[in-house]
Order: sequence, then C-alpha cells, then structure tokens
Amino acid sequence: MNIIRSARVFWSSAVIAKKALFAWLSPGLWLMQMFTMSLFQMAFFVYISMYVGNPQASVAYVAVGNAIQSIAYVAIFAVTNVTTEEKEAGTLPGILVTPANRFSLFVGRAMFQVVNSMATVAIGLFYAAAVFGVDFSRADFLTLGVVVLVTAFATVGFGLMLSSLGFYLRTSMVVANIFLFLGLLFCGVNFPVSMLPEYLQPVSYIFPITYATDAARMAVDGASLADVSGLLGSELIVMTAAILIGYLMMLMFEHLSRRKGTLEMF
Repeated sequence: MNIIRSARVFWSSAVIAKKALFAWLSPGLWLMQMFTMSLFQMAFFVYISMYVGNPQASVAYVAVGNAIQSIAYVAIFAVTNVTTEEKEAGTLPGILVTPANRFSLFVGRAMFQVVNSMATVAIGLFYAAAVFGVDFSRADFLTLGVVVLVTAFATVGFGLMLSSLGFYLRTSMVVANIFLFLGLLFCGVNFPVSMLPEYLQPVSYIFPITYATDAARMAVDGASLADVSGLLGSELIVMTAAILIGYLMMLMFEHLSRRKGTLEMF
C-alpha cells in the first residue's frame, strides 16, 4: 500500500508541475524560451572558440557540448526552484505536515523537467546541424538518445540535491547558479578537461555533464552504446550519489528548518 500511495503522490506531483508551469507561462512563451536559449548560448561559445582559434575546440566540439549543457540549465534551475516556489507561495509547511512521502512528492515535481530538458537538448542538436554545420551523418542516434535520457535524469538528481537547501535557506537559486557556472568551467563543455590545471581536473568528475559531453561527442562520431557504456556507468553512479545525498540533505535541512523556524522565511 505504501508503494501504491507513493506512486500516486509521484504521478500527481508530476501532473501538478506541468500545470503549474503553464499557469504562469503561456505555451508560446515557453516555446520561445526553448528555441532561443540553446541557440544564443551555443552561438556565444562557438563564435568565441572560432575567434580564439583553439585547435582542441572545433565548432562541432563546442556546439555539441553546449547542446548537452542546456539539459543542466533546464533541469537544475527548474528542480532547484521547487522548494523556493513552495516557500514563496506559503505552501511548504502544509506539504511537510501531510502523510505523503516527501521524496516521492519532490521527485514527481522534478520528472516533468526530464521531458522538458530532453526537448531542449533536441533543439540544441538541431541548431548544431542546421546553423553551425555539425555533421551527424555518422551519428549513432540510439546511443545519443540514451546519453540524453541518462543525462536528463542525472541532472534532475543534482537539482533535487540542491533543492533540499531551500528548506533551510531563503532561496537555493544562488547555489544553482554557482553550480551551473562551475559546470561551464569544469565539465569540458567548451574545451577539454585536460586543459585545466591538473589539481583542478578531479573536480570535473563530480558533475554528470562531464561524462555526458564526452559520450555525446562519441555518439555523434558513430560510437555504439557499448563504446560509451563506461561513461554512462560513471554518470549513473554520480546520479545515484546525488539522489541519495539529496534525500539525506532533505531530511537534515527539514529538521534544521523546523528547529530554526526557516520554513516560512522568504
């Protein structure tokens, strides 16, 4: 019965998340955001790379990297903002006194962003081919699709971990911003991780996007699912760790927020 109840909470939360998005954002504006965000970010970094003439960062390298990075923008921002939105609306204390499984509720709220982020990266890859001339003729699209799916779940897991800070802090969005910009620096999106100082390179591997960008570029070059299985396995490990840490952080910060009286602080 507990499993069925948790599944119902999960599904209801996912449906509510979709309805909540379109309650304040019209479908037209949502589509405009989807179609412009990937293009502007990709163009910015592609043209910078072309200007500096970095031989290790071709147009294809940067375009594919930024298409994958767009998953993080959508998933981490949206998921991290869940607790902040509930706090702003004054509904967070009410949610926490219900008998519903908290983790199922917040994971359900996050699941719509898996679909949202996959759509965003598909648009980004379209721009990579149509605008910047990236050659997808050798691409293994099954492998690329699996990479995108795993990455969407992995970044949502990271977002859930950061979202738990919203129980205690006034807002967790500042932390989300920091993580996103760290991702641009450390994840090999615009230049290889090997270009970083050696003492900083290990930091790259705590981010799921590091594995995703490498796997996606390999898939575009024709690599099979078996070829990228090691990278995907590492990404799944990072995702699992992020979700487990996020769950423990959620319990800890809920306890601290009750003790400090910060649940309604906004």
